[in-house]
Amino acid sequence: MDILSTIRLDRIGDVADLFGGKQAFSLVQVRLTWSKAVDIDLHAFYKTKTGTKGHVYFGHKGQLDAPPYILLDKDAGVGNTAGKNEENLRIARIDQFATILIAVNIFRFLGFLSAGDNFAKYDGQVALRTDGGHNIEVPLTSEAKGRWCIIAKIDNTGATPKVINLNQVQKNEPGDESLSPG
Repeated sequence: MDILSTIRLDRIGDVADLFGGKQAFSLVQVRLTWSKAVDIDLHAFYKTKTGTKGHVYFGHKGQLDAPPYILLDKDAGVGNTAGKNEENLRIARIDQFATILIAVNIFRFLGFLSAGDNFAKYDGQVALRTDGGHNIEVPLTSEAKGRWCIIAKIDNTGATPKVINLNQVQKNEPGDESLSPG
């Protein structure tokens, strides 16, 4: 029996091979979890190898069996609900993508972030798991203030797809420049 191993990318810039030395896979699941009373939303910004760009999130959940080959399951934590919050993205046809950004934002009904608010205080993390049995975890650790955090990038422009811990906080939604390889 193959024991599943987990690689944890704790530091910004840490990189792991999405294949993890395993056989090829057909599906990647990205799971965002947190328990604090905050509404964090999971997003996937992507660029295909043919140059098509797109965005999957609670307002456009995508589809798995046709483009964009990314599907979001639900919007959790609505109304700043504490508990076992979880949102999941499933990605099929990883071979079609050049870059996928895994990002989150803090949804606020009224106003922007309060004083001292940052992503690190919400115990969030993303876990990527392939159906080939490889697991990669990236904790949400940035203490910088901002509305958006690009947690990780899947860079599929080399020989095999790589996952990179970015934990890059910014005021605005990620733009096209964030989809560049590397």
